[in-house]
Amino acid sequence: MRGMGVPASPAPAPPRRRPALTRAFFARPTVEVAAGLVGAHLVCDPGTAEEVEAVVVEVEAYLGREDPASHAHGGPTPRAAIMFGPPGHLYVYLSYGVHFCANVVCEPAGVAGAVLLRAAAVERGEEVVRRRRGPGRRGPAGAAGTAAEALLRGPGNLGTGLGLTLADNGLDLCDPSSRLRLLDGDRAVPLAVGPRVGISRAAERPLRFTWAGHPAVCHPAPPHPRSMEG
Repeated sequence: MRGMGVPASPAPAPPRRRPALTRAFFARPTVEVAAGLVGAHLVCDPGTAEEVEAVVVEVEAYLGREDPASHAHGGPTPRAAIMFGPPGHLYVYLSYGVHFCANVVCEPAGVAGAVLLRAAAVERGEEVVRRRRGPGRRGPAGAAGTAAEALLRGPGNLGTGLGLTLADNGLDLCDPSSRLRLLDGDRAVPLAVGPRVGISRAAERPLRFTWAGHPAVCHPAPPHPRSMEG
């Protein structure tokens, strides 16, 4: 019959979002925030063709003025001033003139603290990350690719894979319009704690938190599994 065509299929529903982490989440002691970020979901450029979602699997805590390894150890210098500001902002710095590293500002305003995002596992947007990372080395993902679990392994690779630059320094992670958001994750993931890596000062402090046994964690993995609960 005329006018009785087959009904159009409904458009696919957009991915259901987890609740975003709040300013109050970040306004806590840095070590608590670091442990709580393992398992959180990170979404970059939401709602665009460049959208990437990944699960945070490794972080390191830097404790401000009391921590010789922290950029804030010497006080609120022009580079470190953001670490003394309101929590829930992104601190991006250039490491060795090559890599952009992403940190989450913690503690109440006036108290410096930050969590370095060291590694994440891609859940959506893998091709976007691969394009940003470049051809890579030969490996399990193919001749011109990198193994999926290694795409965002390491703070430099994470920054590159998310397309971060110094233009993202100061980004408000709690702003719904921000290009980078941190969302709630699974609170029951197994946590491993160990010394920080890649630094020369206070490296022995147990301030590196990882998802125990996750293949996206940097090597060597911390040897001390511990539950995030309790």
